[in-house]
Amino acid sequence: MGLFNDAKNEKAGKNANVEEEDIFAVGEEDVVNAEDIDPELLESILEETAEEPKEEPKKAAEKPAAPANVPEVADRKKRDTSEEDKGGVTVITKGTTINGSIISDCSLDVMGTINGDIECLGKLTISGKVSGNSMASEVFVNTERLEGSITSEGCVKIGLGTVVVGDINASSAVFAGAVKGEIDVNGPVILDSTAIIKGNIKAKSVQMNNGAILDGFCSLTYAELDVDSIFD
Repeated sequence: MGLFNDAKNEKAGKNANVEEEDIFAVGEEDVVNAEDIDPELLESILEETAEEPKEEPKKAAEKPAAPANVPEVADRKKRDTSEEDKGGVTVITKGTTINGSIISDCSLDVMGTINGDIECLGKLTISGKVSGNSMASEVFVNTERLEGSITSEGCVKIGLGTVVVGDINASSAVFAGAVKGEIDVNGPVILDSTAIIKGNIKAKSVQMNNGAILDGFCSLTYAELDVDSIFD
């Protein structure tokens, strides 16, 4: 707009003889009309105005798109939680007595008293009192007395100071306590130095440490070697 101001100053020069107080009193008459401006000067003003760049409106900041894998992460966490719940441990606390059988899809830790049979898909740990048959993938008994048979597809461990009255069927076994019953193990059997067994043992192999007591017959029925063929 510099050329427009020059035109205005040029008119002011023509009226230089006007007194200063009259200049302030002119008001609207002081406005420069387009007719008083030279056509070439007016054209230059219009060109200068057209060349002034216009500011483009600022665009609102776009919000970042949400990651596409968020639902997958949530689903994965949900699946992980469900798997943890499936592989959890059910605890029968000390002071709790259950009269009846128990069936569990997970591991079971018995610290209370159960008068009935126990069946669980996970590991069974007995440190309380149980009167009944027990079946689990693994069994660990560490209590004073357990009356009932024990069946497991895995290992059966009888802790020191534990008395079991009942038969035992498993794929392997370790005895540090006392057992009265038939033992049928399709795998190795270890009798610790504190073990006392009153009954027959069928196994693939038997390791009997010094001090262990066996009152019964021991047969390596599941051994890979055919003993009778050696003597034929």
